[in-house]
Amino acid sequence: MSKTFTFAGTCTENGATVYKFANDANRAKALERFGCTDVNMIALPNAMDKEAAVAYLAQVGMTATKPARAAKPATVKVKAANTTRVVATKAKAVTSDEVTKEAYAEAMDERKANGMPVVSFAQYKRDAAKAIAFFAKCDAKLAVKREAGETCF
Repeated sequence: MSKTFTFAGTCTENGATVYKFANDANRAKALERFGCTDVNMIALPNAMDKEAAVAYLAQVGMTATKPARAAKPATVKVKAANTTRVVATKAKAVTSDEVTKEAYAEAMDERKANGMPVVSFAQYKRDAAKAIAFFAKCDAKLAVKREAGETCF
């Protein structure tokens, strides 16, 4: 389920016209306080996700020079011992031997689109191996609980 917005528009930020999305009309004032110029926010006819809002803005003649950032990928959260940790995103699962330059390039493109820093291929491979080991450990714990007849979630 993607996040929806009731206001959308454009503003000039660091010399580039960018799309902005909000659920409150006061966002325009906040953008001006943060140094944006030419702030032009409008109420959307109904709640829309970013893609639909950009299409609507194009229909009413509001365009930006910089494309809207993609929505953040959905995450799976696991609660354990009074803490919550993000343990996975909707990414393709691979084994450490299957980590290829293509998978790395795809993952780095996704990281760039979400405003995250790019890491080296070696670091990416180490992180993949750690994630695989973590999920294998979780699967083993779940198997023990299932055998004991406990509910897992």
